Amino acid sequence: MELDIESANKKELEVKKSLKTSLIGMGLEASQTEEFISDTLKASILVRAPKKPLTVADVAAGAGKARTPKPGNVKLNITALIDQIVKTQIPGVHSKPEPWLGVYAFIEVLRVSSNLKNVKITENDAMVIWSMWFIRNRRSNTISSEDLLTKINTHITRYERTALTQADLNDSIKNLEKISTIRESKNSPESWYLVGWVKRSYS
Repeated sequence: MELDIESANKKELEVKKSLKTSLIGMGLEASQTEEFISDTLKASILVRAPKKPLTVADVAAGAGKARTPKPGNVKLNITALIDQIVKTQIPGVHSKPEPWLGVYAFIEVLRVSSNLKNVKITENDAMVIWSMWFIRNRRSNTISSEDLLTKINTHITRYERTALTQADLNDSIKNLEKISTIRESKNSPESWYLVGWVKRSYS
């Protein structure tokens, strides 16, 4: 089956537009978005092309039986994203030391790719998932719900940010679970499992 490169290129443009809009909304200058996306975000987002169905002519020529189209997919790798941010983060980009700038843009793409129109991503959500990746149990990729607010606030106050309330945290946990960046751990009671990557189909 032939790859539908045109659809893949269109999807890549949609992803890029979403990233730019989010980054600008977070305070990054428009002129800086291209470089930021290339250096920090590009490696964590992979767009695979759909496959076109065989035409009548293909089947007649012996290429095989007629098949339905196969959807493409967008693979979003948050593990790679966090690693890349740590490598490339330059303190004071546009006077913004917050390293979750790229995380916000990334999870907004994930929300859009998941077609979750009723979910509104906030900067708090990006702060929470960023913090969870640094205070998690690295062996199990989980984090206990016990004293989670205290742990996260201890981390974000390093960036001179106001501490979150329990209501703030609860809202962010709900959003992060809906977009599949976290889920309840099957092996660790009262814990959250941090999802390393998510795949979303498109056609």
